[in-house]
Amino acid sequence: MEAVAAVGEAFFSEMFEALLTKFNASDLINFTQQKKVYADLKKWKNILHSINAVVADAEEKQDILEFDYEALRRKSTVKHSKVKKHCLRGLKWSGVFNVKMVSKIKGITTRLQQIASEKNSLRLGDNVGGKAHKARDHQRLPTTSVVSEVKVFGRGNEKEAILKSLLVEKTSEDDIHVPVISITGIAGIGKTTLAQLVYNDSKVNEFFDLRAWVHVSEDFGVTEITKAILQAVNPSISCTTDLNLISAPAKGGNYNQWSLLIRPFEVGNSGCKIIVTTQDQNISQITGPLVHNTPLKELADDACLSILACHALKSKNFKRHPHLKEIGQEIVKKCKGLPSAVKELASHLGTKQVYKEWEAVARSKIWDLLEEKWGTVAALRWSYHHLSSHLKPCFAYCSLIPKGYEFNSDELVLLWIAEDFVQPKGHKQPEDLGHEYFSYLLSRSFFRKSNNNSSLFVMHDLIIDLAQSVAGDSCFNMEHELHIDEMARHVSFIPRRYDVSQRFEIFNERKHVRSFIALPTPCQRGGYYYLSSKVLYKLLPKLKCLRVLSLSGYFIGELSSSIGDLKLLRCLNLSRTAIRLLPRSVGNLHHLQMLILNQCKELTALPVEICGLSKLHHLDIRDTPKLQELPPGLGSLTSLRVLPKFIIGKAGGLALKELKDLSLQGQLSIIGLHNVVDIQDARIANLRQKQGLKKLTLEWSNDFKNRDNQMQEQVLALLDPQKDLQWLSISNYGATKFPSWVGNPSFAKIEQLDFFDCINCKSLPSLGRLRSLKSLNIRGMHAMTKLGPEFYGDGFPSLEILRFENMTEWKEWISCVGSVEGFPCLCELILHNCPKLAGTLPRTLSSLLMSSPLRSTCLRGLTVEDSTNVILPRMVGQNTITKLKFKGISGLTCITEELSKALMRLEVLEIEGCSALTCLWQNGSELENLPCLNSLVVKNCPELVSLVGEKQGQGLCLLSSLKDLRIESCQKFVSLPATGLPHTLKCLTILDCKALESLPDMNDSNSNCCLLEELKIVSCPSLKSFPEPKLPSTLKSLRIKNCRNLEFLPGGRVQRDGNDNCAPRLEYLCLSDFLASESLLESVLPLLDLKVLRLSNCMNLRALPDHMPNFNSLQELSLSDCVALTSIPEGGLPPNITSLEFHNCEKLKQPMSEWGLEKLNCLTEIKIVGACPAADTDSFPAESVMLPSTLTSICLESLENLECLSWELENLMALQELQIKGCHKLRFLPKTGLPVSLGRLCISDCPVLRDKCRKEKGQYWSIIRDIPCLEIY
Repeated sequence: MEAVAAVGEAFFSEMFEALLTKFNASDLINFTQQKKVYADLKKWKNILHSINAVVADAEEKQDILEFDYEALRRKSTVKHSKVKKHCLRGLKWSGVFNVKMVSKIKGITTRLQQIASEKNSLRLGDNVGGKAHKARDHQRLPTTSVVSEVKVFGRGNEKEAILKSLLVEKTSEDDIHVPVISITGIAGIGKTTLAQLVYNDSKVNEFFDLRAWVHVSEDFGVTEITKAILQAVNPSISCTTDLNLISAPAKGGNYNQWSLLIRPFEVGNSGCKIIVTTQDQNISQITGPLVHNTPLKELADDACLSILACHALKSKNFKRHPHLKEIGQEIVKKCKGLPSAVKELASHLGTKQVYKEWEAVARSKIWDLLEEKWGTVAALRWSYHHLSSHLKPCFAYCSLIPKGYEFNSDELVLLWIAEDFVQPKGHKQPEDLGHEYFSYLLSRSFFRKSNNNSSLFVMHDLIIDLAQSVAGDSCFNMEHELHIDEMARHVSFIPRRYDVSQRFEIFNERKHVRSFIALPTPCQRGGYYYLSSKVLYKLLPKLKCLRVLSLSGYFIGELSSSIGDLKLLRCLNLSRTAIRLLPRSVGNLHHLQMLILNQCKELTALPVEICGLSKLHHLDIRDTPKLQELPPGLGSLTSLRVLPKFIIGKAGGLALKELKDLSLQGQLSIIGLHNVVDIQDARIANLRQKQGLKKLTLEWSNDFKNRDNQMQEQVLALLDPQKDLQWLSISNYGATKFPSWVGNPSFAKIEQLDFFDCINCKSLPSLGRLRSLKSLNIRGMHAMTKLGPEFYGDGFPSLEILRFENMTEWKEWISCVGSVEGFPCLCELILHNCPKLAGTLPRTLSSLLMSSPLRSTCLRGLTVEDSTNVILPRMVGQNTITKLKFKGISGLTCITEELSKALMRLEVLEIEGCSALTCLWQNGSELENLPCLNSLVVKNCPELVSLVGEKQGQGLCLLSSLKDLRIESCQKFVSLPATGLPHTLKCLTILDCKALESLPDMNDSNSNCCLLEELKIVSCPSLKSFPEPKLPSTLKSLRIKNCRNLEFLPGGRVQRDGNDNCAPRLEYLCLSDFLASESLLESVLPLLDLKVLRLSNCMNLRALPDHMPNFNSLQELSLSDCVALTSIPEGGLPPNITSLEFHNCEKLKQPMSEWGLEKLNCLTEIKIVGACPAADTDSFPAESVMLPSTLTSICLESLENLECLSWELENLMALQELQIKGCHKLRFLPKTGLPVSLGRLCISDCPVLRDKCRKEKGQYWSIIRDIPCLEIY
């Protein structure tokens, strides 16, 4: 029952709170009074108030929502009826509905009374919405300062960082702030242990006269803690009741309590410092500014392994127990860097040294082991139990998130709202309240920001385990299992590339599911996921209890009209689908609150019926390029808070004035402003009162013909937005000037401004007065010829990025006047296609390019593209620029020595389309001035002959940080410096350099060894050979394409013994259009680490090496247009190969039965294209050919003799993709059908078979119709 109690605590109190609010809905009350059933509903309300938890039979909520739905439906009918109705009571309720509902009311009343009478036997108390029972309130024991340092591992760096901040004398007598050092992180990560290490360090003991260790509870009292500190300093002190004088004012917020607590330490020159350990990432909001913060990350596996050995084996390592080390490594990986979890698992092992017992722990689910003692991760469990009751269901719902999954906070909050976990309080909107919930859980380390994307979040694996534990059977993630408990109400899953109907068959028996959530991840090959139509049209309509339906990421072009039967649906997520139109029945979803359609690239229109969805508050139509109109009447949805795109229609369409009553928040793009007929519509739209708007886009058509410019100016003047705006974008504005509010300094929070294609505007406002502006982008202002002093205002005090693009008539850029120091924070300056801009840059910008002791600049990036006449100022000193790009600068002949000296910090240099450039540097010694350069790209410079002029010196070897060198489309480029390549170089790419004759020495046996890992040479026909004797031993990837005169690869002329291997670490080898001899591969093989081998158009290759079957690392083999190849090696193909392709190998006649395919237990993909006699038989596979059961993809193309697919295909139970193209004689599919696992069937240019697979009419339609992805053409 403990688990039942935990689940009830997580979900039920919030559910009942939401349920009780239904009784206060005016529409529902009207209905109940109409049918004289109000007394029964009042009885329900009283009974529900007496029940503390819901039991499994509490589907009664479903019936109550049916009443609510009927009321909403009637209200919508009245609202949109052509015959006006004065009130809801005037409607005649359906007789069938009356009988049905009265019967349900009686039944529900009986069941609720029974539940209330049995609540004691269910161990349910009377604390709805309150805290958990004290019996279940697991208290944490107070910590002490004692620590055993020999049992602590992996925190040395963190300890030293804290000591460095701690052992510093006070620097200013004026600073009364008590220095605070925080240690933050997830529960069980080792915060207290680290604090103990610091506290007990001998240097700390010597530095401070007194030390005190105090355990602080969540709701600490200042009096108690002050007493504890005094007694820790001097145990003989008797704390009098005088201390109670400070307890009264301490009952305010935590900041007030903290202020009172540290007040004694702020008196005099105390030298006090405080270390705080907490899960709260926002601790500085309580303590004030932190001297140092240490956010603890997970321990490394080797440190965790030492902890395991210490606690399980009473040893520092596994030297005495080597047989347990490998299984010990598996155990610590389950703990995901959480030391407390490692300790707890070690306690399960005790002093056992039997391998099987360790293996049992490694194979068990970690939370099952940890729950046996309720202990650990006791800190995690404790953190959950001290959450407020309204946060517990939100956290439990997060058990639907798969481990390692990166999620968006906005999407999670919407799910909480849809499930009634977020109840509006006061004037706060559910979205705002939900984000407060999320922020709190984030601050308590239940969530954390993703390392890959700062806008996304993840959960620690053990936190997810905790969520799953408290959610019990209510939430289920289909990550690994297909069986779903009958109690499951919320289900999530990660879509597969092809989701066949069998995956979801279980839902035929789980009709009470309320959440059906697809959690898409980026497809490995891009594009959509595919879902069987059987799921869409037959399964989902049966799930009548659905509140949340997410089909995000699937290739769904249309929905069945039965979607309107899901009456209780609150959230419908069709984002990133191929949906074109929504069915009109969507208008029946009267409970719908969120309709998410962002990134639906094919969406063309919305049905007018959505204007009757009175509860809709979130209509996300971002990034829907084909959606060109919205239904008129959308302004009646006064609950809307999110509508990113508002498209003004032509006459009779959606009017601008319909924005009036919409309290929109976040982002709003008003598109189609050229369709505004009445100027006053802009005033009525009332943007100034939409306080939640943060990002505003105003867009006219890009067709400037027949436009009233004066009217455009008046409309823009009346679209004055609220002052807290952060981002403003104006596109295709046709007037000659901007209204006064644009650039007004009252917009104190605006951070980004975009002016795109405002072709008639002759000047810019005084934008420098916008003190928070960080990014300014100006494009296509063709009427502007001069940028004058008025532009600067207060000098752009916060601007970081300044971009001018496609300014075709801009000629002059004048400096600001007076003492204004412009652009103090500018990091990146971009000039693109400003062909008439002449002269030097303004003084304020020129000064950014010159370093002096009196001025420190922030400029990091400078890009000048297609702006031929711009004269760069002299750059002296050591400039701060780290990225420099020149494009289309016709006068650039080389990089001068003066410029090189100013680029000491340059990391990236890109030069493109500079027609006069003959070399980058005249003198090789100049390269000494570029110690930080790590990437060099030169493209489309037709006169470039070499990188360094005649005085090469040490050449490129002086670029001591260079890692990536790319030279592309430089037709006169002959060679790289003969002095060799930098030893740091990792990647060398040379593309389309027709004159390239040679490469420098890459041998790593000389003193200046090259550490090259990737080499790519493409379309260099003059290249005849590689330097001898061999390639660098560090090389991992080699690609050579269309170098038809290349005679041999390195090592091809060298007699080598078994230990002298050319490029022994090579993993990827691609040779294309190679005319070398048949012994081509012998020069570089054997390659024992080779994973991918692709040979294309190697005309003289007759055989693969005999020792090729020994390539145990090879995973992918592709042979294309190798017309001389006759056979497979006698020993067969490498055993671990996963992908195999033969393309136009017209002399390969060795039967497939001799290829040894049945031995390839890792093979997942086979592709046979064109002339390949070995495979081109009348049946595939031929009777004598056994295909491995591991195959997931088969592609057959242009096989002239193929007539039928063999019945053996049905036995390939892992097969997901079957592609058949250009097989003109193919007539038959297998008689017994195709594998049930098949997710994609592509039949192209097979005329006979195509007719048999025609939709609804073809002979094979019944066999293939449920396949998720059908491509028949």
